[in-house]
Amino acid sequence: EQRYFGPTRLRDALTFSRNVVTVKIAEKLGVKYLTSYIPRFGIHSHLAHNLSLALGTSEVTLEELTRAYGVFANGGNFFEPLYITKITDNFGRPIHEFTLTKKPVLAPEDAYLMTSMLQSVVERGTGKAVRALGRPVAGKTGTSNDFQDAWFVGYTPEMLVGVWVGYDEKRSLGEKETGGRVAAPIWLDFMQKALGETP
Repeated sequence: EQRYFGPTRLRDALTFSRNVVTVKIAEKLGVKYLTSYIPRFGIHSHLAHNLSLALGTSEVTLEELTRAYGVFANGGNFFEPLYITKITDNFGRPIHEFTLTKKPVLAPEDAYLMTSMLQSVVERGTGKAVRALGRPVAGKTGTSNDFQDAWFVGYTPEMLVGVWVGYDEKRSLGEKETGGRVAAPIWLDFMQKALGETP
């Protein structure tokens, strides 16, 4: 925004996507530490070994990103996604059932704080488009350089969903086509249908 905001809390930095704060935290933690810690969240794509990592310059899949946010949604535990939950015979009797395996990644207190900060993104920040869901929502928007990619990952107590908008080739979505503007409304539309009238 070409202006100096002064000392900024992490909550406000995440809420309004003031990424200088994120870079400063990455600098304090160290890139080596971050690149060795991030795979615990289910991100296995190649990560840049420089401070631009804090800005999201490393490309990851939507699945990886959504899995990572799942750690916050699940109280600090990582769950490997299941694509097949059960195999049955032609009479519907279970032959084999698969169960989720839980791996602690963060202290529950840290996951709670992250969820609280991500709720601020929805309540008063870049993700406020999804407030219309009328439920507790935590989430984060993202936009890559030149508006080439836009995403929103959000969760309620019942469901975690990630949305990515972009082209197969490197090409801009258009000026100001941010995660909050193009991905968050898709997320909202899906969640309104998926959750329906459930309490």
